[in-house]
Amino acid sequence: MAKQKKKTKKRLRLGRLVISLTLAVALFGGLIFGGTKVWRMLMPVISQIGNDETTAPINTLSHQKEVEQIKKKNALDQADVTGFSDRELRDCFFSTDLDDKLKQRLVNMGWTEANIAPEQLAYLRVLYRDFDNNTVIGEIMVNKEIAAAVQEVFFDLYIHKYQIGKMILADAYGTRISESYADNNTVGLCFGLTADNQADFHARGYAIDINPLYNPLIKDNGNSLSVFPMEGQLYLDRTVNYNHFINENDYAVTAFRNAGFNWRGAVAGLNDYKHFEWGAIPANVAPVEPEPASTQENTQPSEETPMEQAPIVDEPVYNEPIEDGTQVVDPSYPMEDSNSYPLEEGVNPNYGDEPIVDDPLANEPIY
Repeated sequence: MAKQKKKTKKRLRLGRLVISLTLAVALFGGLIFGGTKVWRMLMPVISQIGNDETTAPINTLSHQKEVEQIKKKNALDQADVTGFSDRELRDCFFSTDLDDKLKQRLVNMGWTEANIAPEQLAYLRVLYRDFDNNTVIGEIMVNKEIAAAVQEVFFDLYIHKYQIGKMILADAYGTRISESYADNNTVGLCFGLTADNQADFHARGYAIDINPLYNPLIKDNGNSLSVFPMEGQLYLDRTVNYNHFINENDYAVTAFRNAGFNWRGAVAGLNDYKHFEWGAIPANVAPVEPEPASTQENTQPSEETPMEQAPIVDEPVYNEPIEDGTQVVDPSYPMEDSNSYPLEEGVNPNYGDEPIVDDPLANEPIY
């Protein structure tokens, strides 16, 4: 009898061992399987936390309804994109053909048939961050050929938290394009500019000007400087480290160059810090020949034109002479910060110690 009990106990112990091992293997396998699934879920979140180039956390919830609501908002409206994935943010950047309403807005800003056919243009809606870092809806018109590239540029600027002051079509200012620039309004297609402002690129939709008030065109005329917009004379001193100044190291320069644009801020003697233009206007697009500002005349609507023509308003002209001892001051900084400087005789304040060269104007002063 004793031997039978020992055999029974051994069998019980062996059975328990087999069961324990089976449970251990199942538990270990379950941990591996579950851990793998959890890791796959966490990896995108972990990678995004360490990525400065993304703006929204990974979220499995759909925001398609919110995206559609944003698409219906007006330009300058703020948008709440909390929790949006990058794909959902990207859906807020889109372009359309010009409908009748947009064509009339085109007329209101000074368009004529001599400029470009509306069918060659695209209306873009984008998101941008304003100077308070709010997400705002912007609008711009460009040539269809570069519409996709422009959308990508502004998406790139948005996810890099680049700040833009304002971004609406120039028709809000009628044909007074200088007022749009003075209001720091970022524009693409526009009319009424001079050759120095690359009028042909803008009138064909191949150029974009970013934050133009803080980044004006500064032209060296020899004994004077021409500035456009005229209010931009407050920002002549480009050595000041101002938040919204565009220089060689500014991210906007990087983003636009990556997309195939040229920046004209580095053109000596004709620095247009705000201006980005497509590589070249196609040969089949005739350039615009802008009239000198002093000889432009208001035009009357043409009976042969299918859309009513808006009169062209003369662009104001400003030319500030450089005098010995004149102070050029950036109003954003107090005088005690020593951000003003005297203009020495024969020295150009914009180009360091380079002497002023007697270079007569080819056109009227910018404004």
